[in-house]
Amino acid sequence: MPIARADDKMIYYAHVPKCAGSAVEDYLAARFGPLAFRDTGHMRRPESRRWTRSSPQHVDRASLGRLFPPGFFDHVFAVVRHPVARLVSCWHFQLEVERSIASGITFSDWLLGIEDMWAEQPFAFDNHIRPMAEIVPEGARIFHLEHGLDAIVPWLDSIAGTDAGPRTMPRTNERGAHGGKASAKLVPNPSDLALIARLYAVDFERFGYRIDASAPLAPPPELSADYLAARDAELKLLNSAPVRLKKQVRDLARRALK
Repeated sequence: MPIARADDKMIYYAHVPKCAGSAVEDYLAARFGPLAFRDTGHMRRPESRRWTRSSPQHVDRASLGRLFPPGFFDHVFAVVRHPVARLVSCWHFQLEVERSIASGITFSDWLLGIEDMWAEQPFAFDNHIRPMAEIVPEGARIFHLEHGLDAIVPWLDSIAGTDAGPRTMPRTNERGAHGGKASAKLVPNPSDLALIARLYAVDFERFGYRIDASAPLAPPPELSADYLAARDAELKLLNSAPVRLKKQVRDLARRALK
């Protein structure tokens, strides 16, 4: 649950795992300064040395309600994703990076065990498989990953009262960035899809997704011509050779620390 402060306003970002959370956190930190309630080294510590069952940035809404009184935050937002795409992303991350899935276990086998995991280990995989509805508070401003991250920037402008911040939110932590061996992207079979639809029914309903469509029911947000021009200018700069080299060096340094 990263918390940013824009002058006198407290902004809570409900970080749903596998929904471009690292990119959003990096943007918030670049714009507003160091974030509170964020510990990127949590999972590297021995379990006996962790102060919570999940990393603080992946806190569930029930725990959030026990820790912070109603109305504590001025603004709350989240990025959500189609439950199937999110679960497939989680599978690849756990298989290729975290290596938490035993050899020989198929995606279908893993899916069949999720319900039991929720009952016995509700914080399994650092809340990566937890339904989004159990992380995102009611009343949060919702952005759909399928629409991109651009709309978050002008929304934050309206809160901060200024557009004096980065105009883009570059994706980070994408598949393959950790150096893990990437397998062929998994395609769920019809039985997998039916099970995901049942297990994550609350997410499909609340966030406007259908099992037979990859796009959300909500239309893409409208972006102003001024914002789009500023975004495109910044993207051109970010794609220049010196900036791309600097990013590659920074990413290598990050991987060395993991």
